[in-house]
Amino acid sequence: MYAFLKEHAGEMSFSLGGKSFDSLTYETLRSDTEDGFELTRRFEGGLEVCSRCRLIDEFGAVEWVNYLTNRSDHLSELISGVCDCDIFLPFRHDENRRATAYMPREEDAVVMVSPSGSTWAEREFYDEPYRVQGDRLAGLLFPGDERLITASGGRSCEAKAPFFNFRKGDMGCIVAIGWSGQWFMKARRSNDALRVQTGIESLSFRLQPGECVRLSSVVIMSYGGDFLDGQNKWRRLVREEYSLIGQPGRDAHAPYCAGIWGGMSTNGVLDRLSALNASNIPCEYIWMDAGWYGSGTKPSPDEFEGDWAVHTGCWQVNENYHPDGLIEVTKSVHAGGRRFLLWFEPERVRAETPIAREHPEYFLKLEGRKDLLLNLGDGKAWKYCLETLSERIRTLGIDFLRIDFNISPLPYWDAFDAPERLGMTQIRYIGGLYKLWDELLRRHPSLMIDSCSSGGRRIDIETLRRSVPLWRSDAMCPADFAPETAQCHALTFPLWLPYSGTGVGRVWPDTYRFRSCFAPALTTNFTFSERDAFGDDPEKLEWFHLRSEEYLRARSYLCCDFYPLTEFSTAGDCWTALEYHDPVRDEGVVLAFRRPLSPFPTAEFTLRGLLHGAVYVFEDADSGEELERNDGTLTITLPQRRSSKLLFFRRKQ
Repeated sequence: MYAFLKEHAGEMSFSLGGKSFDSLTYETLRSDTEDGFELTRRFEGGLEVCSRCRLIDEFGAVEWVNYLTNRSDHLSELISGVCDCDIFLPFRHDENRRATAYMPREEDAVVMVSPSGSTWAEREFYDEPYRVQGDRLAGLLFPGDERLITASGGRSCEAKAPFFNFRKGDMGCIVAIGWSGQWFMKARRSNDALRVQTGIESLSFRLQPGECVRLSSVVIMSYGGDFLDGQNKWRRLVREEYSLIGQPGRDAHAPYCAGIWGGMSTNGVLDRLSALNASNIPCEYIWMDAGWYGSGTKPSPDEFEGDWAVHTGCWQVNENYHPDGLIEVTKSVHAGGRRFLLWFEPERVRAETPIAREHPEYFLKLEGRKDLLLNLGDGKAWKYCLETLSERIRTLGIDFLRIDFNISPLPYWDAFDAPERLGMTQIRYIGGLYKLWDELLRRHPSLMIDSCSSGGRRIDIETLRRSVPLWRSDAMCPADFAPETAQCHALTFPLWLPYSGTGVGRVWPDTYRFRSCFAPALTTNFTFSERDAFGDDPEKLEWFHLRSEEYLRARSYLCCDFYPLTEFSTAGDCWTALEYHDPVRDEGVVLAFRRPLSPFPTAEFTLRGLLHGAVYVFEDADSGEELERNDGTLTITLPQRRSSKLLFFRRKQ
């Protein structure tokens, strides 16, 4: 399959002046680059399409992104129906499906796995390809079957995630769309191929003379083996080729954080920092969330008090909460050997803020809405945003920039498109977003970016290469969310993301809850609210220290190969278990949870990725006891309901 992908990388299509791509004539030029090649297609009338293709031999993957340029001195013909990827993937022959009394079989079709997005729900990043839908299974594609999937509201990972796994037998492809706006994916099965088309939804525009636009990208990775083999190869690809983690000058791991509400008083913050230091809690970052900005005078000890929300977009430190402008806080953070993470939401701006009144031309507006959208496609608005963020990074010593995005931008974009320029506001905006993040990373060589968007609603291959989703779901926002929701996410998000993060809530001490939330990035919020005491209970602090140490010991495995050991379930009467395995060191961790209603004190699991016949030593994190196994199976007993087991394993030398 990879040989085919290399040969066909850059395949795309569109209509020009009402003529289909197949009927157009053009000149094609190919030039080699350091990591692939460029295809330049020159059409009559002056339109030039450049597909920049990258070949990733180690992972059997190709990537390309398209640029359209009008080389003429007049308006281009109307460009519509753009598919940035339009490729026929070869899959083993299937006969047409015929009527029969029996349910369809997996071996007679292509299986498509299409995970949901991040929607404050238990089933995030989950799909059920074998769910029965009438006389068929939901994810099976027979010849003639077609699926159309799109983003929702202009954020790339809300209703659906822009990642797809197509498999037939022991061969498959993973397709990822690189567009942080409104994308589409269409898949149509024929007898011997699967046509996959991806791009930006509903484009129809003319280009101005000399105008150039960047469109969406796509990554296609081939694999052999079963579904989990493909997903683990994908995890390795994203970790090695599309993540800032471990890059020169940047963090070697996703962060372990202690959360602080931004509207808390400076003295409240300093008291919590002092308690963390005195107890030697090994949190690496202090994460200050929203509420630290504006000019509100009402007390804001936590997120449900004060008028901080109406000041979103005013990025001056609120001196009523922080008289010295957070300088003492950031100095204390760094003096304690920690780094500083600060929340911003630069794109959504309240109409009451000074910048909205002073520069209304910077914003996209909708009638009757208090939320404005900073137009990153406008040069002056973009420059204002860049300089504001860069100045705050410098003066406040920000090490990790949290960029939230709590708005659906698609209605704003669509409302400002001119006739015969449909999609252009979005294209310019998303291009400005990438340029903004790239420039911030260039100016601040050790900076990291968090790509929050009401949870994980803007996760795609383009944001992954520039940021880390530290808060993958807003389902963790309630202080006492159900730990079983975190267990559900622990079975789904890792299939697609080697690095992502979540939080543990504010209920403590609770080992079952804490372990349920293990992820490559983790945030504790025991320090979050000024309404909650912190630092006055030695037993709680000792528990916090122990849980932190065991998490940090496990963390290095959580970006390695991932194997769910149980089926996904939201039920309260089952077990949940998962395995992370580092194939280089041949060691890893197993996490198991007996849920509150489970009547079963013992469960047996079959591990993956281990060498056949080799002896492995399993260490119980609670007791320190060790057990040796050589058959790839593991029996775990948890006498108490709502309890957990953390095991570290290694191959015996």
